[in-house]
Amino acid sequence: MRFSLEILLEEDRIIKDKNRMFISLIKHSLESYDKEYYESLYGKEPNKVKSFTFSLYMGNCIFEREEILIPNKKIILNFSTNSMEDSLYFYNSFLAQKGKPYHIKGNTMTINKINLVKEKLIVSDEVIFKSISPVVSREHRGNNHDTWYYSLNEEKGKQIFMENLKLQLIDEFGEERRFDIDKVEVEILNNKEVKVKHYGIEVLSNICRLKIKAKPYILDYLYKAGISSRRSQGFGMMDLV
Repeated sequence: MRFSLEILLEEDRIIKDKNRMFISLIKHSLESYDKEYYESLYGKEPNKVKSFTFSLYMGNCIFEREEILIPNKKIILNFSTNSMEDSLYFYNSFLAQKGKPYHIKGNTMTINKINLVKEKLIVSDEVIFKSISPVVSREHRGNNHDTWYYSLNEEKGKQIFMENLKLQLIDEFGEERRFDIDKVEVEILNNKEVKVKHYGIEVLSNICRLKIKAKPYILDYLYKAGISSRRSQGFGMMDLV
């Protein structure tokens, strides 16, 4: 399920570490709507892998030294998940939060509109994806001190990306689908490196187009759930070209 939120700002500037503001809004909306379901995602296992991803469209924004100027004081949050259960809880939680101001980081955000987005049907075994939020190629060894981020322009970055992708698919579909997962092929058609400030650190990430060959059910999952690491923190959301 895919939908978009039109979010109005009281002030025309937000912090560069923007994703954490919208993660906070997402968590606040869900916790206010259903605390038990919120706890199942965020409380009992804080690092539990989530089934959703999101991206931000900020219009004609201007990146300043420490802040981002949003002249029209409006941001579109695009949300996608492959879980029907999650989609119902999140959609209803945002609907319940609509029109209610949420104060954070010297600003106030208000959900003004919620629009369902028609999903595209995938029936072939090859598609081209474009990233609508940066894709992360992350080597992680248990703690933040042993975490490295790579560009998809590097061979090391491509290798780590494929490892991340296959681990993601195994986690979703299990070892019984290993044969299909091992046959997944990715071609990076183009890539631009970007650095995103995220929880106080600069994350090297990638705005890219990817040609992926895989079974349609795998492609459909990646389209809805996003690709690679930190998906539920505003990375790895894809659209079909």
